[in-house]
Amino acid sequence: MLTKLPQNSLLKRALQIAGLVLVLIVSYLLRRQLLAVLGPLLIAITISYILNPLVLWLEQRRLSRTMAVILIFAVFFGMAFIFLARVLPLFADEANNLVRRLPQYLEQGQGLLTKFYSAAHRLNLPLSIIQALEKSLDTLEARMLAALGRIPEVTINAARGLISFFLVLVLSFYILRDFDMLKDSLYYIIPRKGKSRARKILHEVDSSLGRYLRGQLFLALAVGVLTYISLLVLGVEFSLLWGLFAGLTNTIPYFGPILGAVPAVLMALLTSSTLAIKTVIVFVIIQQVESNFISPYVLGKTLDLHPLVVLLALLAGGQFFGFWGLIAAVPAAAVARIVIRNLVLPPLE
Repeated sequence: MLTKLPQNSLLKRALQIAGLVLVLIVSYLLRRQLLAVLGPLLIAITISYILNPLVLWLEQRRLSRTMAVILIFAVFFGMAFIFLARVLPLFADEANNLVRRLPQYLEQGQGLLTKFYSAAHRLNLPLSIIQALEKSLDTLEARMLAALGRIPEVTINAARGLISFFLVLVLSFYILRDFDMLKDSLYYIIPRKGKSRARKILHEVDSSLGRYLRGQLFLALAVGVLTYISLLVLGVEFSLLWGLFAGLTNTIPYFGPILGAVPAVLMALLTSSTLAIKTVIVFVIIQQVESNFISPYVLGKTLDLHPLVVLLALLAGGQFFGFWGLIAAVPAAAVARIVIRNLVLPPLE
């Protein structure tokens, strides 16, 4: 019971919680700087984490770790290079066409909203709905001008992203090669009395996150490919872009599938309402297949988080770190749950 705990134990736990809160506050205040510095490192750690089982499998077949890492990088990134050599030109072409024709699409969207606005007046809809449509028209026009003004910024960010990509590759190679040494170094700096608990925490993190990350990667690829093929068959423009976006947003629980469908449905709506309805049906079918057949087999109950915890994590991640915070929110919540359960709760039981 809590009343039987020694006073110094309670003080110790209070200081630990206060320290954790302080770290979270500082992280939030410096989130932009932390993302710029730690972003590539976290991505590299994630890649290493996903590929490490393959390295261990090759090591069991009497291949040195360095050679195993080189072989995996050669095969994995060789296949990725071949894939990108075929897909990247198509992707770049679609992106350029989208940027070039963006004013036209936004003008079409404004025309649709104008029609809805006129229909609302004819049907004598409530004033609140008409005001909402007027606000939508103003917002659309403002965003159209803002989007056109951000094209140079997007180009600069793309160049920075390319540099970060190569940095991630280098970091991934060295982290994966020295994976065990880095883990041992982490144990070395931990006090002796905390080593067993640290090993327990890392083992639980490995068990929970390992399968989850690899499963999410597979699901993102599956949803992205299915979306691309389906939209291509339907004739929705920029199907490759929307497939990539749908695969990426599929990693966000609950909201991700809806968010991933929005741009494709809007693009289809600019062509015809019939095509938009077909696009919605396609997304519903893909998500039903993914959630009822693929996801239970690939993921199971890997994280075992309560839905309320997931929702709170998504709200916090999106509020503090934007789009990438939504993607990282659930794994971060799972790690936090494991750490709290092992460091804070045991003395309170």
